[in-house]
Amino acid sequence: MSLKKTTQGSRIFADRSLRGRIARWWLAKPGKEQGAYVARAGLASVCAAGLVVALPTISSFNIQKQAEAEARAQTQRFAEIQDAGEAVRADPKAPSLMQHEWLRNVEYSLERDPDGALSRYAGLERDAAVLAGMKSFDPVHLARAEDLSRQTRCLAEAVYYEARSESTSGQLAVAEVIMNRVRDHRYPNTACEVVYQGATRTTGCQFTFTCDGALDRAPRGWRWDKAQSIAAHVMLDLEEPRTGGATHYHATYVNPVWNAGLIQTSRIGTHIFYRFPRGAEWASAKAAQRARIQRDASGGGSNSKSTIVTIDTPETTDDLNARSLSVLSPAP
Repeated sequence: MSLKKTTQGSRIFADRSLRGRIARWWLAKPGKEQGAYVARAGLASVCAAGLVVALPTISSFNIQKQAEAEARAQTQRFAEIQDAGEAVRADPKAPSLMQHEWLRNVEYSLERDPDGALSRYAGLERDAAVLAGMKSFDPVHLARAEDLSRQTRCLAEAVYYEARSESTSGQLAVAEVIMNRVRDHRYPNTACEVVYQGATRTTGCQFTFTCDGALDRAPRGWRWDKAQSIAAHVMLDLEEPRTGGATHYHATYVNPVWNAGLIQTSRIGTHIFYRFPRGAEWASAKAAQRARIQRDASGGGSNSKSTIVTIDTPETTDDLNARSLSVLSPAP
């Protein structure tokens, strides 16, 4: 045994490799020091094993914390969008397009943060607003849907027969006049009633197509499709006002006597638009209208331009309306 140890020792001291050097370094250490090194190595192994076990847990914990932080950030962001949406909805100067809650939220969100506005978090309020407007199959809701479809068709017919050759802007303006009348207390409360007001009287229809036989030719083609799109757009109140609250219009190639009783608001395409006088405008109406009537009676001609367009208050709305749009010829 002694000879074997001696032989091994000789080999170790003769070995010039790294392994031999480490072996010689180890043999040179006292027994206590060797024990300390062994204990440290064991402790290091235990620590390494612990890290191997703990690292997945630590990683999972960090992922959870990161997700919570992102959720908090998104919640704060959503709250800011919600608060901003409330501010937009309360703004009296907001355009009419923003009267629709989900559109207001879309508009504000896109302007504030185009990327975030399209995220699933920013879309929650928009989705809720859209869903809130959806109705069930309750008979009342079905009746409302059928009525809306009927009113939209009446408006589309007016656009088609009165302005199908007009530009999109001109067609929108004609549709706006009808809806302005719906909102005016002097007129019926629905699009169909406004469009077909006086249609049973040969001299009292508000829109010529309702009493001149134009309806015998059914609407068709791409112009009818466009008229229906225009009507739906206006019925949904998506159109920005362009006529200044006009309730009347006539073609540019005529100068009817009734326009002396109204205030001109705009000229769009081949139509001139008018509204009723307001406030002090009524006081200056009588002289202007008397002058127009006297001029026409004396043969002064109906093509003279009126400097003031007003209305004489004793004349009823029905009398005025009976002469208003009946001068128009059907659109070609």
